[in-house]
Amino acid sequence: MGILMRLAVRVSRLRKGQSKVVLVLCGGYRGPFEGERIRRTVRRGVRIADALDSSPPDVWIYGADCHRLPAIKSGSLEAWIADWAVLARSPVFGKSKENGNPLARSTEEYGLFKGGSVASAMKILRTEYRSSRVPVLVLFHVESMEGEDSGVARELEKASVNSLFWQFLAQLDEMHPSVLNRLDDVRRERPSITNAHYNNSWDMDTSVGMDTFMQYGMIKPYARWAREPRRRRLGCSALSTEPPQ
Repeated sequence: MGILMRLAVRVSRLRKGQSKVVLVLCGGYRGPFEGERIRRTVRRGVRIADALDSSPPDVWIYGADCHRLPAIKSGSLEAWIADWAVLARSPVFGKSKENGNPLARSTEEYGLFKGGSVASAMKILRTEYRSSRVPVLVLFHVESMEGEDSGVARELEKASVNSLFWQFLAQLDEMHPSVLNRLDDVRRERPSITNAHYNNSWDMDTSVGMDTFMQYGMIKPYARWAREPRRRRLGCSALSTEPPQ
């Protein structure tokens, strides 16, 4: 899997070590942590970072606030997932009396599983990474955009001058489009906002080959953006001098 992903990165004309990968998990709802969604998202994010970055991704979680989680150490991904990407299913009657893993014990401290603000998390991340010397690919998991459109639109506009690319990972209601479903309209109104893309298929359970193809689809918009002349003028292009294979 790692070899296939690195080949996909070379085809995108990106060079390993000249991008920073950040993974942002929505901690507003328990369900994705009780099932496979968060585990699958973390594994795919780590594979993308392994191909693009010189270190594992920075991982953040947002609910009422946005917090950086402990680093994923080399060779300890499954242990990290067990600590921070899994929750036991809530009992039908009553409440669980187990202390649980570090994620479960951090619920109150981090303000988790009571909804979350995408725009507030974007503001914190924009402040954290706006001075990065290399382009930053932010894999941003979203579960809900209710009441978020104006705030997210403002953050997209503010971040358009930064070296951050927002790759939103969401499966939103197409019957009630949010600003993420309407990024083409956003770009028409604000042509400077080129650093955002919405992916609604990242959560599919697929074969190994299709999984790599899907991850390639997740980095392709970022690769196109990273090659823009503006990125090169800022001295933070991830463009490789090697010809595409």
